[in-house]
Amino acid sequence: MPQDLRSFLDLVKRQKPDDFLVVSRPIDPAWEITALVVKLERERRRRPVLLFENVTGTRFPVLTNLHASRARLAAAIGATPDRMLPAYLRAMEKPLPPVVVPGGPVKEVVLTGDRVDLRALPQIIHHEGDAGPYLTAAISFARDPASETWNCAFNRLMIQGRDTTSIHLTLGKHLWEFHRTAEARGEPLPVALVVGVPPAISLGALAIGSIDEDERGIMGALLGEPLELVRCETSDVLVPAHAEMVIEAEILPEARTPEGPFGEFTGYSLGQRPREVVKVTAITHRRDAIFHDISVAHLDHLLLSTVPMEANLYRAVRAMVPTVRAVRVPGPFTCYVSLEQRLPGQAKNAIMAVLGADLYMKRVVVVDHDVDVFDDRQVTWALATRCQPDRDLVVVTHARGSDLDPSTAQDGQTAKWGIDATAKPSLAGYTPRHRVPPDVWQRLRVEDYLP
Repeated sequence: MPQDLRSFLDLVKRQKPDDFLVVSRPIDPAWEITALVVKLERERRRRPVLLFENVTGTRFPVLTNLHASRARLAAAIGATPDRMLPAYLRAMEKPLPPVVVPGGPVKEVVLTGDRVDLRALPQIIHHEGDAGPYLTAAISFARDPASETWNCAFNRLMIQGRDTTSIHLTLGKHLWEFHRTAEARGEPLPVALVVGVPPAISLGALAIGSIDEDERGIMGALLGEPLELVRCETSDVLVPAHAEMVIEAEILPEARTPEGPFGEFTGYSLGQRPREVVKVTAITHRRDAIFHDISVAHLDHLLLSTVPMEANLYRAVRAMVPTVRAVRVPGPFTCYVSLEQRLPGQAKNAIMAVLGADLYMKRVVVVDHDVDVFDDRQVTWALATRCQPDRDLVVVTHARGSDLDPSTAQDGQTAKWGIDATAKPSLAGYTPRHRVPPDVWQRLRVEDYLP
């Protein structure tokens, strides 16, 4: 697959023209972009890619809602929607190391010194109550100060001045660890914030694995070729050569600044907290760069993160229960698992595998393989008819969770729970489900009875 965003947009236009809308009318980046995304979804049942050509206060067009379709995400990695999980697992298991190239389109414009001005970018405010404009689609690229380990991740950035932002580093995650190592040495952490890449690269950035797994190799495997990287102007950080824009920066040691409130994926705006400080050293971009925004807390945001999470959780459960059939992340902090339970206790092993594999996971439901985890009615039916709470509920207290969970008493410390909603003692020995006789099911055709 091509490594630039524009080629993917051309693919969308060719395959499904109605999925790409250009908005020429002037629009205010404060709330109006998000409002249009939500209105299209709720009132028209539409989730197109949106390109705003005339955004108040900036010369950059804004692209949003890119990831709001599972079919679009599948097309980005050369898969069908029902084969995304196997495709992503293959990329995790057989990554392609990146290659360094001498230059690329992202270097067409280079801004340093006084020419750096974050206020020239679209000043997008997403929700009422947000503390200010945020960059939501920036992927951080950074190297561990103590090794050659690299990390890529999405981190929200609140614009706080001409060359300054705050950054939300999730406690215990890899970029947070990198910064803590640099901070212990009294050094800033060089980082590059990449804006405007095809979904294959975004999906790779969200891969969840051990700290020594290189997301750049997963990006390459999803693309079908090694990711091409160029060196930054003001540091040795390597970034995608075909990106729309790169913001070169440092995360400062021992510096914190008030950040938030900000409306997150949970559907809540959490209050102001002290966060790390980013000092921008350069901005490079294409001459006619497109500025990419993610519509936070809506499908554009939620679907993108779901695919990598499901792949990681499937891999974790498979290590404990080889007969796992499917994994689904239907909402914040929640996972559904279906498996063929061949030994008593495997459902509870699956619960523990999920809770241990992802910091954000808080609720797990495990069902038998005859239950479709992509059908909420079936999962609810299994909970109601195959589960006894005093026997099948697992609760873990004082665990590390997400610092974005508004229900926690302390920042990021949470309780977690799992439900074994499998048939007891086994599916084979349980009360049988009612069904139409198979021969009747096979011979009866709806079209023979109804027009």
